[in-house]
Amino acid sequence: MAGRAGWALAAAALVAFANDFISFAQTGTYRVIPAGQVWFDIHVASLNLMQAVVQRFLHPLLWDPVIATMLQWPAWSLLGAPAAVFIAIAANRGVRAC
Repeated sequence: MAGRAGWALAAAALVAFANDFISFAQTGTYRVIPAGQVWFDIHVASLNLMQAVVQRFLHPLLWDPVIATMLQWPAWSLLGAPAAVFIAIAANRGVRAC
């Protein structure tokens, strides 16, 4: 399961990176597309719901500055890091000690 999730996240990270690269090729300037912008464009209601849940049930300081800062990172990096972890977990589970 971790392997499939990792490869799905890796594919999404690759698409986000390709989007940044195509934008760079067209304009000549590198403009990062933040993860928060991607989430907002895909489904704004879930972003608002997540903010309300985190602030109300976990802790307000967890949303801002922690999660709000992470949502400003490039989308490809925020998707790529867990993808690498999940793929590594899946690879380690596939190796059996004799």
